[in-house]
Amino acid sequence: MTYLYVAIALRSRLLVNVLRLFWILIALWYELGTFISGSRRCNWPDAVFTVSSNKPHPYHILVAADPQILDHRSYPGRAPFLTYISQLVVDLNLRKNWRAALLKRPDAVVFLGDMMDGGRFSMSDDEYDSYYRRFKSIFRLDSRIPQYFIPGNHDTGLGASGAFSPHARSRYLSHFGELNYDLTVANHSLVFLDAPGFVDEDYQRLAVGKGYNSWDPIPGGPIEYLTSFAEEKTTDPVILFSHIPLYRPDGGPCGPLREKGTIRPGVGIGYQNTLGKEATKRLLETLRPKLILSGDDHDYCEYIHTVPSSHGLPDEAREITVKSLSMAMNVRRPGFQLLSLAPDALRGDNPGNPTSADMACLLPDQLAIYLNVYIPFLVLSLLTLFIYHLIRGPFPRARKLLRSEDLGKPDIEDEECKVHPYEHTPRDASYSLPLSISASTNQFHWSWTFVLAGKRGRFAINQQPCIALARSLSCCGRKESHRKRPRRLGWLNGFVRDVRDVAVFPLAIFILITWWLFTW
Repeated sequence: MTYLYVAIALRSRLLVNVLRLFWILIALWYELGTFISGSRRCNWPDAVFTVSSNKPHPYHILVAADPQILDHRSYPGRAPFLTYISQLVVDLNLRKNWRAALLKRPDAVVFLGDMMDGGRFSMSDDEYDSYYRRFKSIFRLDSRIPQYFIPGNHDTGLGASGAFSPHARSRYLSHFGELNYDLTVANHSLVFLDAPGFVDEDYQRLAVGKGYNSWDPIPGGPIEYLTSFAEEKTTDPVILFSHIPLYRPDGGPCGPLREKGTIRPGVGIGYQNTLGKEATKRLLETLRPKLILSGDDHDYCEYIHTVPSSHGLPDEAREITVKSLSMAMNVRRPGFQLLSLAPDALRGDNPGNPTSADMACLLPDQLAIYLNVYIPFLVLSLLTLFIYHLIRGPFPRARKLLRSEDLGKPDIEDEECKVHPYEHTPRDASYSLPLSISASTNQFHWSWTFVLAGKRGRFAINQQPCIALARSLSCCGRKESHRKRPRRLGWLNGFVRDVRDVAVFPLAIFILITWWLFTW
């Protein structure tokens, strides 16, 4: 019967090891591999330039939009514990997405606003500092790589609300930097616009019924900045970074990477879907950008704006609304944008050659990993172990059934270990060595004789196949040696034990990856 125990144990261990290996591979792939693979499939769009070893390389900018890290205000109707769990899960996803994005080794990074979900709300300076440190801990970056920010409506607010802090803009200035600014990179003028401030100033202008030419700009505001930039009359191609997308009259198609719907003008408390019609016209005529990169909408959208031209044919300005980097922004596949800028040496002699190129990169669908991979495989693994242990049944019963039906032997409790009784031996008893050890094809026989009080006695063990693991299982000599049979686990206890053995390694991998991401 030992063979039966060994066979059952081996089959159980084999199943556990197969499931364990399967879950180790699943954990490694879906926690790291799929993010790395997705990033490596997306390359810098340098092929449109004349790149060679004796020319400067294109300047690479990684553009990220709306990470919008959560806080306790993000889900007002959700229980505090669930809010905390949501925050941990989303932070972990952001860390994996950011780690995958940095595999592209950019020369610079641009954030298109909404860095923090609750940055505009009233809070103490200490709480805001802690919030900001959390953002920086998620989006760690080599100090040699410059990073640029523009404000979003969740950072500085938009419109009037009693919940918004009057210090939101000053806190943004002290932590993230300027609101409106520009810089020259690879013979391009990069313009960073305070879009929420532009909307707020536009409301004030419209409230008094003034046009842009008669309006006295707010000192340091977006309209004053645009006017001063236009006076510089730069000849470099202009790329505009704006948190809020520009106006489009009919919404229009957004391209194949759009998950659902389109961008349409709309206004609400603390947000505006697009800039106003007049504001968009003012921007296009003043800056005459070749490319516009915007955020706020969370989903990808590609739109072509028409810019009036004094020389006859109108110019075109291509706008890309960049996907959110977060899984919590109602997009199944987050993403980021790669922007390559070509210096003069890479543009060739033809003035019509492209000076910039961009590429959208999609990241894994984290929600689908949880719902379509982890949960189904978890249920399947539990069901497999449950059915296995249910069919095997409690250990003694399965042993009796298999013994009586398969082996044709009597029940172990009645026939398996019959022995001859013997008396307890006093200290002066004498023993002789075993007289014989005989074996047949079906059994073996151990026999010892002893002399007690002048009478000869015999102690014998006559047992069926109790060969392998006889010592550890102690299935023989139960009464005479007073050895206890090891406790047989029931099917439920065995099921729980195997679930534990399967889960321990993938859980350890998950914990180690999480620890690495949070400490990296």
